[in-house]
Amino acid sequence: MQLEQSLQEASYPLRHDIDLHLTVMAVRRLPFIANLPEVDRAMLSTVVSELGSNILKYAERGEITLTLHHPSGRPCIDIIARDQGPGIGDVHQAMQDHYSTSGTLGLGLPGVRRMMSELTISTPPEGGTLVQARKWLGAAPLVSRPIAPLACTGQLHAGLQLTWASENRPCYPERVSGDLAFIRPGPEGVSLILIDVSGHGASANKLVQVLEAALQQTHEQEPARLLQLLHQHCIGTRGAAAGVALVNGERGELSYAGIGNTRICLRGHEPWRGISRDGVLGERFPTPLLQRQQLVAGDVVMLYSDGISESLNLRDGALDLAAEPAQLARQVIAHSGRSTDDASCIVLRVLAGKED
Repeated sequence: MQLEQSLQEASYPLRHDIDLHLTVMAVRRLPFIANLPEVDRAMLSTVVSELGSNILKYAERGEITLTLHHPSGRPCIDIIARDQGPGIGDVHQAMQDHYSTSGTLGLGLPGVRRMMSELTISTPPEGGTLVQARKWLGAAPLVSRPIAPLACTGQLHAGLQLTWASENRPCYPERVSGDLAFIRPGPEGVSLILIDVSGHGASANKLVQVLEAALQQTHEQEPARLLQLLHQHCIGTRGAAAGVALVNGERGELSYAGIGNTRICLRGHEPWRGISRDGVLGERFPTPLLQRQQLVAGDVVMLYSDGISESLNLRDGALDLAAEPAQLARQVIAHSGRSTDDASCIVLRVLAGKED
């Protein structure tokens, strides 16, 4: 196997299985990734293995190139896989878990998408397939801005009128929280994002700041894609759980997806509880399960971390569900918050519609 290598780039031609085997071993020893954490080096070699396997399986020959870049002062690794095969007929379908045209598990491209920060697949004019994958290294730079209070409130009039609030109490005796209650209105509705970083205290709060900065810098509102974004920023960290809800007042619809131990429930016309899939952002990322539920005037949505006892759903008698969201969020933490863990809660109330 011939190898052309500089300090910032390495290219590997693939013709046979032994080429791929040697390439995967060589990637872990590349000088320009030698100082990366073991988890990042293992992830990069896994991506090379998956993309190389696809080349040999579908095109028989091709090339993989790894390059270290520093756009905007932040380092990243680009992995480019080229071949002259028949191309991918349906890229969208190929990105679905368990899809395969060769009888395998079909986890290659979806796995690459989950491990890398960015992924594009195209068919160049000369034919074949071009896969470009980028992995950002280190934390995104924090945006300098005033520190937000632990509690926040807001209101939006569009279709169904919505009003909301959040409360976030650090674990005693900590002064900062490893939870994040993030609420932002947007074109598609109001995004409710509840993140529970593993652990608590100042070290957990550092990851909270990174994730909050990532959310501030994106306009994405679709729950599954937001979970994917958060997962990418958690790779190589202590990890986190997150629940993401999107409330569309015009359609009167709640969409939800969660990974880990965050919870969501709906009280009102039709009681409902959402499901968060088992996993850890940054470590184990299953395909998010998107759930939808219709909303009507009078409904109350509560999204909360596992610092809130599971018995919350059995203690509605201790909560004033008619209270304003800020008051209800404080009640939830006062009545069901665990003193041994960070506790956070987002409450959204659906008010009367426009016609009222």
